[in-house]
Amino acid sequence: MELTKPYINGRWIETGKTFRSLNPSTGEVFLEIHEVSENLVEEAFSSASAFYRKWKDTSFDERESLLASVKDVLISKGEEIAKIIAMEQGKPVSEAFTVEVLPSIDALDFYINRGRVYLDELKVRYWQVLFRDKKGYYRFDPLGVIGVISPWNYPFIIPFLDILASVFTGNTVILKPSSTTAAIGLTIANLFYEAGAPPGLVSVLTGRSSVGEAVIRHPETRVIMFTGSVETGKRVMSLASEGLKEVVLELGGKDPAIVMEDVDIERAIRGIVWGAFMNAGQTCASIERVYVHERIFDVFMDGIVEFTQKLEVGDPLDPDTEIGPMTTESQRILVEAHIEDAKEKGARVVYGGNRVGDRGFFLQPAILSGVNHEMVIMRDETFGPVLPVMKFSSIDEAIRLANDSSYGLTASIWTRDRSLARRVAERLETGTVTINDHVFSFGEPEGAWGGVKFSGIGRTHGRFGLLELTNIKFVSEDFSIRESQLWWYPYDKELLSIARLSGHAMYGHSKFRYLLKMLPFFGRLKKTTSIVNLLKNWRRFF
Repeated sequence: MELTKPYINGRWIETGKTFRSLNPSTGEVFLEIHEVSENLVEEAFSSASAFYRKWKDTSFDERESLLASVKDVLISKGEEIAKIIAMEQGKPVSEAFTVEVLPSIDALDFYINRGRVYLDELKVRYWQVLFRDKKGYYRFDPLGVIGVISPWNYPFIIPFLDILASVFTGNTVILKPSSTTAAIGLTIANLFYEAGAPPGLVSVLTGRSSVGEAVIRHPETRVIMFTGSVETGKRVMSLASEGLKEVVLELGGKDPAIVMEDVDIERAIRGIVWGAFMNAGQTCASIERVYVHERIFDVFMDGIVEFTQKLEVGDPLDPDTEIGPMTTESQRILVEAHIEDAKEKGARVVYGGNRVGDRGFFLQPAILSGVNHEMVIMRDETFGPVLPVMKFSSIDEAIRLANDSSYGLTASIWTRDRSLARRVAERLETGTVTINDHVFSFGEPEGAWGGVKFSGIGRTHGRFGLLELTNIKFVSEDFSIRESQLWWYPYDKELLSIARLSGHAMYGHSKFRYLLKMLPFFGRLKKTTSIVNLLKNWRRFF
């Protein structure tokens, strides 16, 4: 695989200027990656715009055929890609395969087998009876060049799924991966290259933030799909507004888990520990707050400490490793600062929170008790392997605490009571609620992904994710032989009377009486309206 050169218009380009990608397990240089220049950004857009004019008219059969080829390549290269993810991003190789590679294969299969169902023309039945002799339908047309700006925490699956949706809807794509994990972004270019994708369909521009801003500002960009921090998301939205571009923003979370008194406690312990510490806690939907019913609080705390102590922290290339390093030193420092702030304000570190080894960016998973919402660790996104746990005494209190956040991405409820779970789910202010599990729904192609509040705007994945990337076009057809329509010129007293009486006859009380009053205008109605259609829809009047 080519992992050092940007991919533009079907070519790997050596630019002469490079930046470093680090191996978080060692802190040493992983690769020197070429950075694109301004003229190469223009070349990428020129090829993407030119090819869009061809790609938008391709059939679903052609798009599905290409994705089938990409799927075959990904299946054959999956293990290699998982190892690259482990070396450049730091998640354990087993986890890289299960949470990035396999769900990506599944998403390809989803678009190949079901995607067209959501993009086929959708017929409309007119509500207004005067229009029912027309035919209406929705088209879901592509928009143009989609700019994907992806993060370092899930550097393969997040951009890959955005690219699949964009390509399948008939758009072309320019990906700007995080400079921290640029080589992983280039593995996506390799997949399309080896699958025989035509030049201009997908380009990958490697570089720093200035390259991302160039993608956002470019006049050919129609939609920006960004995943990252709130502050950067605000910057993306501001830049996109200059060109009235559409944005889909996923900006992180502070996701709560609510553990009810009747819970299957062993299952909850296993699921919550995984939901908090997988990917070293560097997941926008990580469990970052746990609220446990006071009657089981002590048992739950003992259980998660015992289970967490058994987790293996170490080399992400070792199949037995369960927690790898944090991806960057700066993120480790931020997590440590959150822990210190909590300790200073009265929290207790029940377990962990220490650095591991003298190489790389490893951090022992931490469990905290005695926390409250005055602490940074319960308000701001920590994005690390830390699990603060707080007790509650009533359902209303648990819901209030869970909703007490500027974020609203996902939440989980842990209980045996289906009715209770549904009642609580209705009141949680998030884009996703999972019951007796967490995080997994990102890997379900049918599950829309996105949040409310500061967690972002718009949705990715499934039906609603596809629609974000289309022009939802309403088309109406009228092939009647009438020379005029009732509401066309000329305006006169007769038209005013018909309009006034129609409001009563179709929507008011005493409809029959007003229908009789319209009889004097039968001649004009006959010339401009389908009387047969009105008779066929007589139920609307009674």
